[in-house]
Amino acid sequence: MGYVIIDETVKKPLVSVAMLTYGHIDYIKQAIESVLMQETNFPIQLVIAEDCSPDNTREIVKQYQEKYPHIIKLILQDVNVGAIINNQILLENLDGHYIAPLEGDDYWSDSRKLQQQVDFLEQNSEYNLVYTDAQYFTQKTQKLDLQRTQQISGFDDLLVKNRIFTLTTCFRREVLDSYFKEDYQNLKTLPFGDYSLWLYATTQGKAKYLPIVSSVYRILEESASHSKDINKIVAFEEAVSECRMYYLNKYYTGDKEALKNKLLGSKTLSIIRLALRNENEEVFNKYKDDLKYIANYKYKYYLIYSLGKINFKIFIKLYKTFSKR
Repeated sequence: MGYVIIDETVKKPLVSVAMLTYGHIDYIKQAIESVLMQETNFPIQLVIAEDCSPDNTREIVKQYQEKYPHIIKLILQDVNVGAIINNQILLENLDGHYIAPLEGDDYWSDSRKLQQQVDFLEQNSEYNLVYTDAQYFTQKTQKLDLQRTQQISGFDDLLVKNRIFTLTTCFRREVLDSYFKEDYQNLKTLPFGDYSLWLYATTQGKAKYLPIVSSVYRILEESASHSKDINKIVAFEEAVSECRMYYLNKYYTGDKEALKNKLLGSKTLSIIRLALRNENEEVFNKYKDDLKYIANYKYKYYLIYSLGKINFKIFIKLYKTFSKR
């Protein structure tokens, strides 16, 4: 198992765009073109890590590299290694002072995205990370929706809810280097690398929300965070919870027990709702006792906790009745 690097790019780009791709034949051209259209007064580098796709994604990225050899750097895996390993190799081969991630099935819609973000970071040294609003494009329905986010107040706020769209971000390279030294080894098996990095970044400095729409996130029927398989979604929720518990225990300075109960309750409620929508009694029974973490937080949660002790089919009928109101 190994990989080949094809590299004739600018040796000292100010920004490295980090692009993971696998099986993106229908989307990769739009992703690459959205990087090439960026209007900047500084050199950029696009590093594409292609994970031995079963389609012609590799052929397409090689054609682009041949056409733009001083911008595009390729990392070509010999065999499919999976997103976690491919992403680690990608992050280890970026040359820019700033990093902007963009996966091969998404794209940027604002040609001045990078320029605006770098301008802000250059002028505000206390900030490690900049992010924006995005649009969601649902592939199945071909529907485009605006997704507003908001400025997070800091680490404590981000720990409760992730409000950062990864494809909209730009961050300092030194934050990534420090993250690899401090926390990466303990979190590298998570099915995502973005949320844990944002949490680390906010322990070291500030994150800034710019109220612009810079990007389009493509929602596919199957991905790490979107799936029809309830067990995959539950596993993803558990991974997010694991990440939060790690950062809570290591960096949170407030009442850890209180926040722990709140976070575990939030996770449980999400999974319970998922189980009810899918009428999955097995998942429901596995998590219903964990609603104790928020049973006294709000009356409706206590009601769910109490009703969960009765017959599941009756509960489903009640849930559907009340959810329609």
